Amino acid sequence: MPTTDATGGVCPVRRSLPPDPTPPRRIVDKGELVAGVDPSDATMSHWDARSQRFEGFNIELMLAVARALWPADDPRGRLTFKAVPPGQGAFTMLENGEIDVVATSLTASCERARRVLFSNDYLDSGQTVLVRRRTDGTPEFAGIEQLGGRRVCAAANTTSLAMIAGYRTTAGGQPVPVRAVHPIDCLVMLRQGQVDGVSTDDNILLGFARMAPDTMLVTEAPRPDRRSCSYHRDENCTWFTDEPHAFAFHLTEGRELVAFVNHVLAQPGTAKVWQQAHDRWLAGHRDRGMPSPEPPTTVWPPPDPAPGPARPAD
Repeated sequence: MPTTDATGGVCPVRRSLPPDPTPPRRIVDKGELVAGVDPSDATMSHWDARSQRFEGFNIELMLAVARALWPADDPRGRLTFKAVPPGQGAFTMLENGEIDVVATSLTASCERARRVLFSNDYLDSGQTVLVRRRTDGTPEFAGIEQLGGRRVCAAANTTSLAMIAGYRTTAGGQPVPVRAVHPIDCLVMLRQGQVDGVSTDDNILLGFARMAPDTMLVTEAPRPDRRSCSYHRDENCTWFTDEPHAFAFHLTEGRELVAFVNHVLAQPGTAKVWQQAHDRWLAGHRDRGMPSPEPPTTVWPPPDPAPGPARPAD
């Protein structure tokens, strides 16, 4: 499904460069792969104090890439993880050569495709809302439709904040967007009663709900024309945006690396790694499994697709 940008244009952000099994010489000669990660993302890339290392869904996929680059070596010995700010804040580090890949819970978008190269989509998700849990086990607000006029927090420089600001409920009200430096700050604000909801990708909010049992995900769907459920596996869908997750690379120097990562993502062994990591870190996330790559493109940003029949919504 194409993603619509802020101007109403459409670009197929799920289309990436063709896979190539050739290891990128720049990375191999350097002897390490430096990945930018979010140390507080409990499902995707958190810092584990007990093991004293990074763990999570994205970490497992980065380890698969390192194994393919240096098959005779311990992949953790070849990977260096660096903490990066959320959203587009990591792109500056990418452009400055501080990291080789952004491996946060990053949504591929049309605007961002003008600044970075994206890998193939490796996880389909959608934006929803985390709210406080009542003592009877029900959510304080059933869904985003009940949050018109209420304060809803998202991180600055993210697609999540923009989507909250542009959401209008069926009754006509709009959530009041509250900006925070980091999504984890929003969780603190929610628990302290400073906001009524936290909104970002479902996979991130799953981790927040595990960290804070006094919170929970909303349970009711958004208004029908804002539902985004094509990649959701059942009817209990609260997603109101389409969030294809991809790894990001340097716009001009990352072509060989993104092609190699796309090759790794397409391997049967990686599919097994993906499923095991999903079972461990994303249990309860209602995506439809490992995404199948769209037809590749040789130009970037990817061109608009030719007109064709729309994909039916669920």
